[in-house]
Amino acid sequence: MAASGTARCPVVAMGRKGRPTMPQGMQGGYAQGAQGSPPPVPPDGTPMFYLYVRTGPGKPSYPVSAMKGDGQSKGLVNAWLNSPVAKGVFKDRLDSGMAKSIYDSERRLAQMATEQYRQLKDSKARLQWGFKIMQQDLLRKEAAGEIEKQGIVWVNKAMISEGNVLDQAKKAAEGLLGGGGGGGGGGGSK
Repeated sequence: MAASGTARCPVVAMGRKGRPTMPQGMQGGYAQGAQGSPPPVPPDGTPMFYLYVRTGPGKPSYPVSAMKGDGQSKGLVNAWLNSPVAKGVFKDRLDSGMAKSIYDSERRLAQMATEQYRQLKDSKARLQWGFKIMQQDLLRKEAAGEIEKQGIVWVNKAMISEGNVLDQAKKAAEGLLGGGGGGGGGGGSK
């Protein structure tokens, strides 16, 4: 232990005092600019979400960080890709969850973005956030032409929705079946 305590480690030497800590699963190392490469897609089907920032529509986007998905996001991606009906419900829920994760960490993400890309500093208060999903089944279906190639999904605070997946699926089914389903008051509370 004494020998390893005296060895110099460039990762530790490059750390900064007061650097923001990201929520579990976020790694800022991806966003080291052109020299950084994205983390590999996990072979177990867990999605990786690459986070991007821009100053406005039509402006260049910059990679900021990456988040490894959890069991819920894995299930939502699989449901979106493989469900025969209501695919939009699962995709909307996934987008809503990512919007919530991004806006819950917005200050730290903005700090990271402006440290990595100084040209964003003047626009720090009005940065726009987006993400791109990378997952093995998704990449396979894109390559086979079964689904359209995914781009960056730009999020906004209006995307953060209330209710759960079941409530959203019921609404989608009612819309497909044309029924208003007169009863039911309950559900939806956490």
